[in-house]
Formats: sequence, C-alpha cells, structure tokens
Amino acid sequence: MDSTFEKILEYVNELEIIDTHEHLPHNEEVWLKEYRENGGDVFKEYLSHYFSCDLVSAGLPQADLQKVTTSDLPVMEKWELLEPYWDVARHTGYGRALDIAVQGIYGIEGISRDTIEEVNKAFLASLKPGHFQRVLKELSRIKVSLLDSLERSLDGDRTFFRSVFRLDIFVFPYLREHIEYIEELTGIRITSFDAWCEGCRKMLSIALEKGIVALKCGLAYQRSLKFERTTRSKAEAEFNDFLQAIARDGLHTQIPLLGRHCQNYMMHYILDLANQRQLTYQFHTGLQEGVGNHISRSDPALMTNLFLEYPDVRFDLFHISYPFQQKLSVLAKNFANVFIDMCWAHIISPQASVAALAEYIDAVPFNKISAFGGDYLFVDGVYGHQQIARENVSKALALKVHAGVFGVDRAKEIAHCLFYENPLRIFDLCG
Repeated sequence: MDSTFEKILEYVNELEIIDTHEHLPHNEEVWLKEYRENGGDVFKEYLSHYFSCDLVSAGLPQADLQKVTTSDLPVMEKWELLEPYWDVARHTGYGRALDIAVQGIYGIEGISRDTIEEVNKAFLASLKPGHFQRVLKELSRIKVSLLDSLERSLDGDRTFFRSVFRLDIFVFPYLREHIEYIEELTGIRITSFDAWCEGCRKMLSIALEKGIVALKCGLAYQRSLKFERTTRSKAEAEFNDFLQAIARDGLHTQIPLLGRHCQNYMMHYILDLANQRQLTYQFHTGLQEGVGNHISRSDPALMTNLFLEYPDVRFDLFHISYPFQQKLSVLAKNFANVFIDMCWAHIISPQASVAALAEYIDAVPFNKISAFGGDYLFVDGVYGHQQIARENVSKALALKVHAGVFGVDRAKEIAHCLFYENPLRIFDLCG
C-alpha cells in the first residue's frame, strides 16, 4: 500500500468528525421499541435501506424482498432467496459498507452463507441500550450528526444529533394528514392562501425555537428542482382550486396536488424566510434512493436562479449531485453561497467520490466541502460508511500529494477541514 496514503489515512482515522446528514431514529429507545414490539432480524435492519435496491437491481423479485424483510422465516431460508443476488451486488459501495460494519462492530468477517447466522445472532444481541453510543461515538468518532428525522421529530437525542427541518409539505402536500399536521402544530386553520403562508412562517418559528440548525429540501423525489418565480395572484388562484378540490373529495386520504405556480411560489416564499435568517438549506440533488426515478429533475444546475436570488442562503447540495458531480463543481466555484456535501456519495460510488474530491480540490476552495454524511436509516450502516469515507478522502488527498500540489502535512490540515471545521462553520454548530 502507498506510504503517503497510509500516513494520511492513519491521521484521518483518528479524527473526530461531523456527520452532515442522517435519517436515524431520533433516539435509541424508538429503535429498540420497534424490535421489542414487532420483532425482526438482521435482514429487517440491513435491507431497510440502500443495499436492498442493489439486490432488486440485480434481479431479486420485490415479493421475495418483502418476504425476507417482514416474515419470520429462519435466517438461512431467507439467505437462500438472497444469495444469488447478494453475491453479484456485494462489491458495490452499499454492499461493502455492510461487510465493513459487521467486521468493525461485531468482529465477523463479512456477510456470507458461512457467517449470516452468526451475524444475525450478534445483531440481536446488540438490541440493548448503549448501541448508539458504541457505534456513533466510540467506533465512528462522530461528534454530532445532523438529523433529518423522517418521524418529523425535532426532539432528537442531543448526545448524538442536531435537527434539520423540512418545509416541503408547504410546496408539495399530497395527503390530508399533511394539512392536519400543519393545523395541529401551528393552531392555524387552513382556509385561505394567507393562512397557508402564515402556517409556513409559524412552522419555521417553532422549528427555530426547537433549535434546528438548517432546513432540508427533498423535493427532487417528487418534482424538478427548477423553481421559477411566479406571481402571488397565480399561486393564490391555484391554492383556492386546491382547497375546493379537497372539500369536494371529502375525507379521501389522497388529495390533489398544488398547481405548479403555487409550488414554485411557496419555494420562493420559504427561501425568502431562510434568506432573512441567513439559514443553511440542504437540498437533495442527484441520484434518488430507490429503484426507478427521473434523474433529470435532480440536476443542481436547475437551481441556478435560486442561487442568484437568495445570496444570504447557504445552499448545501447533497450527494455530490451524482451523476452531475462536475456541474456541482462549477456551481460551487461560481457561487459563494453554494457548498458541496459528500453525504451518501461514498457508498453510491466510492471511485466516483475519490475522483470528484480530487477534482473539487483543483477547482473549488476546500472550505466549501463537507466530507461525510452517513444518510442511513440504521445505525450500523453509518459505521461502514464513515470508514469508506475516511479511505476515499485519504486517497484523493494522496493523489494531490503525489502530484506535488501540497505535502502530507497540508493534506492532513485539509482533511480536518473537510471532516470537521467546514461543517462546523457551514451549519454554525459552535454554540
């Protein structure tokens, strides 16, 4: 192994790091309660996110995936269903993260026919208080993780988390529950467009009082990131149509979508609120999790008008915008308020992440790059991901040392910035 890489990696492996993005349960008890009440095994946990998509991509029938993750079949019978697909997917970033996790957390040499029962036994034994502390703090050396709670909780355990908050619901509501949630939380009855906007302001105020450190937008899963400016009158007319349609539909759970003018208006409305408060706004860009989606609508270049119009919003663009990572490089170089976030990227494609970071260092001031966010639903995956991230960053920096751009000591300084100092500043975590 290259000695320069080894020297950098040795230093990087000892760093305490900041994790810019997670979807973990907001406290450990929530996680433990799920298994106490509903049971489950290691497949329920490890196939809840990411690697299951690679298995389906490899040909695993959805019905078999459902059986593996929800039934009480013996683990070895489940393995028989999975093995042909697991074998061809195990070398992807998602697969490697799981092998690294079981080795580092449980001392077992990867996941295979020979080890799966032992892995399951070790996982079940971990279902007790203290597992989050061991994995996130002791093994992963994570100072704090920014939590995008899919449970909508802003009461994450502050031993591990600081919260980010989504206002996407005001741009793209599609369930009656969304309207009821807003009314319950804010105390505002949604009977007009003015009430909708007031509810948005009130929701943000509540979230800020709860101590959120950033906003998050995940709308690239539902629509294009091109949010054109429109007029209030067009937005209000579409919102009135929306309210009338809800009234006609009675108690149906699914509701009509807001019109495109109203969606665009609300995103600009939210960005104006963020601009006034100089908030960091995390945006999902690039590849969407799952199988089957419209990748073209998550191109970060579609957001250029937003970068221009909201100069005091720090736009933290996720996932190196893969496969648009070069476009992200240009955007971060051109706009002072655009930042590169490598969350998720290291397991989407480890090689692409190394190459992207090497290019970013050539093109972009390195104070604009955050090196790691686990972006996992389950805690063991975070360990595997951060190990790959540390190696990837060390590889990219070693390339620059070999090219004579800087020396090993400077590489170590940059690594510390990427993993710690940059996210500390970008998300104002000093307080």
